[in-house]
Amino acid sequence: MALRSNKTTVAVKTQAAQGTFDAPSGTTDVLRVSNLTLSIQGVTIADNEYTGSVHKNGDQVSGKIVTGSFSVNMRPPGGAAVPLADAFIPGRLLKAAKFTELRTAAAIPVAPEAVGAGSTNRAASLGISAAATANLYKGMPIIISDNGVTFKEQLSAIRSYTAAKLATLAEELALAPAANYQIPKSLSYMRSIDETDPPFLSLKIWLDGLRFDLFDVTISGLRWVMTVSTDQQPAYPVFEFNFTAKLQGTADEATPVTSSLGATPFFRDGKLSLAYKKVGGSNVTVDFGLSTASPPDPNQVDGSGAAELVESTTSVTMDRRAYLKAEFDTLALADAQAQHPLLAQWGFTAGAMIQVVIPDTRFNYQSPDLGGEFITENGDLFVDVFDRNVVVNFVY
Repeated sequence: MALRSNKTTVAVKTQAAQGTFDAPSGTTDVLRVSNLTLSIQGVTIADNEYTGSVHKNGDQVSGKIVTGSFSVNMRPPGGAAVPLADAFIPGRLLKAAKFTELRTAAAIPVAPEAVGAGSTNRAASLGISAAATANLYKGMPIIISDNGVTFKEQLSAIRSYTAAKLATLAEELALAPAANYQIPKSLSYMRSIDETDPPFLSLKIWLDGLRFDLFDVTISGLRWVMTVSTDQQPAYPVFEFNFTAKLQGTADEATPVTSSLGATPFFRDGKLSLAYKKVGGSNVTVDFGLSTASPPDPNQVDGSGAAELVESTTSVTMDRRAYLKAEFDTLALADAQAQHPLLAQWGFTAGAMIQVVIPDTRFNYQSPDLGGEFITENGDLFVDVFDRNVVVNFVY
């Protein structure tokens, strides 16, 4: 029978050491993906030896390059409790792209606590239970009890945090906090800029019963694409991964069937705030600009070591509505080259909420676009090298 595309499954496991395939489980390590590509390209060299005739031999094959890509829906882990360390399978991919997993298994404090003096529309002074450690809560979610009625409305995010317990927010509130705050339970992935190398992955990819075993898998490209779902066109927010790998082998094995994971929240009925302005638009894309390379190594079968991350430059592209100068002057913001927060938040309720927090971005110049029914701006935001400069929170 012909192999059918829909009978495709991927399993992912964090590899213990470089060069060793750690077989992922076909049950507990399985991940639902879409838009999978798998490319196995031969590495060749022309045979320039003279043959005594006008005819030349074909190229010699020296090895193979394995690359691929797939998308993963930005679906919260679900359940009532924060998953155990390394249990959230999409998180393994993010960690391989130089993110740190942060588990906040219990709310801080356990019961909501009164905010302190000095709170403003853009900052909350935290109470006695909060730690006096600078940047400890940077990028994390926070609940402001008088910032609305529903959980979604009350939920915000922390842009920066001082040792004096002042939490600057990533959005501007209608009123200064005057009631309670609480940092809720969450599973967070925070961009790390330390010098430790990210882990390698081992993958199994089943294509309707044909299994490919990959090891020394490196994430070579990463984009977060958050397309707004409208009343005319819904779309899934996704993580888009590119990878390079070495091929361990292939086998015939029935494709595992994955269980239902529940609905993926659409990017709507939430918040999109940029530079303390709630903006409308159709798309936010974060591109981490990853670059990988394989060092030469004669000890390896193919003469090359595993691909390693050698560069990353993060930028954000937005398609958003254009505004009057008095409302949102993006030219002036680009002129000033100051840092500004971006907050994208959406989901259903506690346990099914997603936040993307970028504490500091700089504006590039934006061009007006008259190609549609509404005038829009399409332009870049630049993200500098700060720890936790991009964060995704799954909030409970």
